[in-house]
Amino acid sequence: MSPVALLVRQVEERARRDPDFAELLGTLLDAPTAPREELEHVAARSLNDERRGALMSDFLEGALPTREVQALLGHDTPQAVHQLRRRGKLLGIAHGNNTWFPAWQFEGDRLRPDLAEILKLLARFTSDPVVADRIMRIKQHDLAGASIATALRRKKTASTAWQLLTAVGA
Repeated sequence: MSPVALLVRQVEERARRDPDFAELLGTLLDAPTAPREELEHVAARSLNDERRGALMSDFLEGALPTREVQALLGHDTPQAVHQLRRRGKLLGIAHGNNTWFPAWQFEGDRLRPDLAEILKLLARFTSDPVVADRIMRIKQHDLAGASIATALRRKKTASTAWQLLTAVGA
């Protein structure tokens, strides 16, 4: 078997068992062959889509759907939860057939007491709930590996966490 035939067989086998690889091959086949700048844009878009997908996946893993938030807060209707979101009192994003709310916004069966101040500081930097969630949940070296959301709940790290959060929008 020629080296080219062997390579084609290996690519076909991998594409059959790895949907992400197959999608990448499709993108490459659809990409223009010239000029070089267009190829760079295709690659950048593909990388950006991949990163955004990973961020969304992480967001959903740390979020609660509307019905759980409704039960948690004791609201009679999902509309009451959505009203909090529309008024900017709660972060959430519609995805699929549901709206998802980052779990760090809650303390027990209520909104965390410092949420209004947190949302105000986050709004200085972004209006994107996924980005805001990332800021709140990413582990920080300055907080001994804790996230801002976690560190704000601890007396020992709260001051530093507030400083970091304040600096985000500055």
